[in-house]
Amino acid sequence: MKAQKSIIIIVIVTGLIGFLTYEMLSLGQVECRLCVEFNGKRDCPKALGPNEEEAIAEAHRNACAKLSSGVTDTLACNRSERTQVSCSRSGEGIN
Repeated sequence: MKAQKSIIIIVIVTGLIGFLTYEMLSLGQVECRLCVEFNGKRDCPKALGPNEEEAIAEAHRNACAKLSSGVTDTLACNRSERTQVSCSRSGEGIN
């Protein structure tokens, strides 16, 4: 009886690990790079996302994290214009 429970637990844990690994690997399907200018500074990070919109938003947030300080600056930066946006499927390289 204990052997059966152990096998069931191992199967469930292995399945869960496999599922989580698959989900994590499928998240970064699109890679985008964009530039943001804010307060006279510029940053051009890359970011991965499940689609182009999410990847662009993440890259914009990453740029603003470097370019701004404090909540007010961060909010203003997040509303700033994006420039030089380029996206590609993961593994294909940025345009």
